[in-house]
Amino acid sequence: MAPLVRRARGRIVFLSSGLCRVTSSIRGIHCALFSALEAEATCLRQELRSRGVDVITVAPGEFTACSSWLNDELLLDEAREMWGRLSKEQKREYGQDYFETAIRSLEKYTKVQDADLAPVLKALSDSIIRTFPLTKYTPVTRREKLQAFIADHFPRPVYDVFYS
Repeated sequence: MAPLVRRARGRIVFLSSGLCRVTSSIRGIHCALFSALEAEATCLRQELRSRGVDVITVAPGEFTACSSWLNDELLLDEAREMWGRLSKEQKREYGQDYFETAIRSLEKYTKVQDADLAPVLKALSDSIIRTFPLTKYTPVTRREKLQAFIADHFPRPVYDVFYS
């Protein structure tokens, strides 16, 4: 693929997440995966710049779409099933209180309306169509942008005061 993209002076567009900078105990894998993806995009951008290939990252914020299939009852049933599959040692290590707190932190996704994906679609189409695209598009809300800024540029205790 890379030789074809280089010959055509094409583009590579990565779809990441604006929340990879905002860590959370329940989003550990998500944050690690998308941070690695953004690092890969940055490395590829530097490597392919001299060959005329644009590497673009689109990192939308927390968009909940198509959540109508998710409700409190299904979430709790799945949580009970997960708790039942844990070993006794895991149950003792984490405790039911921690597990319930983690599950309750997901309940907000069952109560939100489907998000307007227009900003994400506009960013994706701009990254493909524009003659001179930006290197990174972040269709996020102001609140998410501020939270990511504080997470990136302030000491962790300052972030914890605002968001814990």
